[in-house]
Amino acid sequence: MPTTRSSRPSPASFATSPNPSPEEPDVSLTLHTHPFSSNGQKAQLMLDIVGLDYAVREVPFEAERADWHVAVNPMGGIPALVDGDFHLAESNTILCYLADREGREDLYPRDPKERATIDWILDLWALVVRPALFPYEAAQYGIVLGLGAFAKDAAVEAEVQEKFDHAVPKLNQAMQVLDPVGPWACLGHHTIADIAATPVLHRLVHAPVDLSQVPRLQAWAEACLATPEWQALIPTCGVPKR
Repeated sequence: MPTTRSSRPSPASFATSPNPSPEEPDVSLTLHTHPFSSNGQKAQLMLDIVGLDYAVREVPFEAERADWHVAVNPMGGIPALVDGDFHLAESNTILCYLADREGREDLYPRDPKERATIDWILDLWALVVRPALFPYEAAQYGIVLGLGAFAKDAAVEAEVQEKFDHAVPKLNQAMQVLDPVGPWACLGHHTIADIAATPVLHRLVHAPVDLSQVPRLQAWAEACLATPEWQALIPTCGVPKR
């Protein structure tokens, strides 16, 4: 099964076989993901930022999840991380784990108030922002739950903008939690709160929507997308573009 030992996977690192080998690659870290998964992309971004080598195994969106993946994450979600004999799922949890594993207190401080601020934004992103954005994402990328992106034709641009317009009030409300000075989410520097948002912010910037309606989100996106690790990851992570 194709894998990579580099901290930045090549396109060939994603398996194309529908029946991959049940054995994990012979490396310490293996990420189970899909090239179009924004949650998988943020885990890849984190691995690159902390400079770790890792292998990648592709988990198909549309197929019933294979036994080798369910053995790592019984819920079948993407991504999941294998670190030797330790298994972990849920993308934000993976970001927290990798920051602690590598001693990156700049990305995820140990100070309880600073850490809690980041945790709040991670929850806000997962529980408020992403649900508000899902109708737009489904229209823009033809997403069907259980089948993934491009399962149907993308909606016309006017419909995509309309779906985004419905999310604007909720997005502006959520942005009040972020540092008002910016451009980063909090603490005045790049943290896992920014890493968690980067793939979806990238999609927003490349979508036919008027981001100026949410100026704090627009400024945040510009900062996150300019990081060198994200710029390097874009060509190989399968970020969908219209």
